[in-house]
Amino acid sequence: MSAVKSVPPNQPVAKKSWGEAAKAYLDPRVMIMLFLGFSAGIPILLIFSSLSLWLREAGIDRGVVTMFSWAALGYSFKFIWAPLIDALPVPFLTKWLGRRRSWMVVSQLLIVLAIFLMANVNPVSEAVLVYMAGAAVLLGFSSATQDIVIDAYRIELAPPSMQSILSSVYVSGYRIGMIVAGAGALYLADFFGSNETFYSYEAWRNTYYIMAGVMTLGVLTTFASYEPTAETLQHKKQKSNLKVFLIYSGLLLIPGLIFSLIYLINIVINKVFSSTLALIPLMAMPAIKFYFLALVACAPLLLLYFIINQPKIINKAPLVAETREDYVRLVLLFVFSVVAFIMAYVLIGPLFPEFEGAFSSFLVETLHLLISLGVAMAAGYALVQVGLVKKEVAMATWVEPILDFFRRYGKKAFLLLALIGLYRISDIVAGVISNVFYQDMGFSKTDIANAVKLVGVIMAIAGGFLGGLLAQRFRMMHAMMIGAILACVTNLLFVLLTYNPGSLPFMYVAVIFDNLAAGLASAVFIAFLSALTSIRFTAVQYAIFSSLMTLIPKVMGGYSGAIVDNMGYPFFFIFTFAIGIPILALIYYVDKHIVIGDNDDIYGDDEGDNSGGNKLTKANSKLDSSKERPRVSDRWLSLVFISLFVMYIIFKNYI
Repeated sequence: MSAVKSVPPNQPVAKKSWGEAAKAYLDPRVMIMLFLGFSAGIPILLIFSSLSLWLREAGIDRGVVTMFSWAALGYSFKFIWAPLIDALPVPFLTKWLGRRRSWMVVSQLLIVLAIFLMANVNPVSEAVLVYMAGAAVLLGFSSATQDIVIDAYRIELAPPSMQSILSSVYVSGYRIGMIVAGAGALYLADFFGSNETFYSYEAWRNTYYIMAGVMTLGVLTTFASYEPTAETLQHKKQKSNLKVFLIYSGLLLIPGLIFSLIYLINIVINKVFSSTLALIPLMAMPAIKFYFLALVACAPLLLLYFIINQPKIINKAPLVAETREDYVRLVLLFVFSVVAFIMAYVLIGPLFPEFEGAFSSFLVETLHLLISLGVAMAAGYALVQVGLVKKEVAMATWVEPILDFFRRYGKKAFLLLALIGLYRISDIVAGVISNVFYQDMGFSKTDIANAVKLVGVIMAIAGGFLGGLLAQRFRMMHAMMIGAILACVTNLLFVLLTYNPGSLPFMYVAVIFDNLAAGLASAVFIAFLSALTSIRFTAVQYAIFSSLMTLIPKVMGGYSGAIVDNMGYPFFFIFTFAIGIPILALIYYVDKHIVIGDNDDIYGDDEGDNSGGNKLTKANSKLDSSKERPRVSDRWLSLVFISLFVMYIIFKNYI
């Protein structure tokens, strides 16, 4: 069963108007996903850019700094333990909160712990970096687990027709979390006294303490929401929790949105026109700060209320581990497999030769990871064979979700996997070194916070909403093509910035268009992945897809510093543009051969047989029919060749 509801073969595919698409944003579930997205967006920058600046100010080499991005590889390997999220209950919490929310609470508390541990390490020398790395890995693991659960929760929370809206709102909340963990962290570190010329460990420690406190908003949302697959026995309590949560959200978001827009406009005007205009009077700032601090101070009291007012539920979703013995054996199998992976990684590492070239090192490290993963899988298979876990339980947990995907798509599944693994490679690889790039271009930490972490993220939020509307209004693959083109082409704006270092207008132009494109592409891509997911294996399949989405880009991104050191920034950003070009052709072939989504009318709005009997939909997917017509028009393929020509001109003139 697909996560996308089938369209009856004799019924024309209904197209939504722009107004109908926009009305979906008024659903209460939108607010839940916005705050859960916020919770998911906090940890990622505490591993990437904010941590990069902290380590850089502490005097750590740039090559070592970018390698810390590998701490987030848990996002790329989360498919390994995602089956346990579907299969195993959390003692006590699952009966109380339900299958999804119980795991949410566990992962969120682990995130708070990991951030606290990172805050207590002063990375002034490489000798203590191992402790920082351990805490960062825990943060990556726990935040990846939270992503697994939230993705599954989102898909189960609403029907397929709502998934593009929930995806775009999730991305928007994610970006708001990134503003707090990115711009907020930079502002706080600067406020507490750490900058490029004077490093203060206490400033960064206090900043990370505050970030740990901010994560409680995610815990609050989890307790305020409801379990979509469970039967609620006390509806009044559930409605009361949602009502209080929506009121609190409105009090926080509406004034916050108005203030942010005015503040954003003020910053842009002052930076571009070199003015000192103050749209918000200084006399009003104490009252504004008091208002938001009061709301934040109410959060613990609201959390206590939601905990006390939890309705009783009956879990309906079946679990693979039906007995305590199955539960323990599955956990042991996972632990032993992880130990096998770590041992293989450590023991096999010295056997690989060392290369000075970044690309050669990247290939060797990729092979290193794949061999270690293979050893872990072999160890798990051997343990199943000797009877540690019942074969039928292991099959239902790890193998059946993968077989289901290939049963539904056949050989064409490999095209989908290739697209999933490469679609975001252009902007993810470029983003790993972005903060270091801005510093090297002569911008201050405040400049970076204003442009990248505030203006840029707000533009990414706008791109997310635009992507959700596009996915609602048009066919998904058209929106995918637009997102892919914008994601790679906007990287060329950074090449222009390298020839205009320190120029704020060039910086703002690059940041605005790059983040708008990234937000649009992210929202559309999440809706695309949701459409591929079977509702029977929500957590597992989506975790596999999202892990594959980030695996290659993050491994390659770990060498971005070495590429810049050897080739320079202009080559690096042209390279990130070039690796995005083949994705356009891949989208064309996927769209030509595979039907994606319940609104995927292969003939467009006005073409083809309108009788409905010959439409290619999920319910009528005769993909090998000789009468099949290309579902992406030739103009899209023309854009691919035009982009290739542009790439040729750039390489000819700059390299």
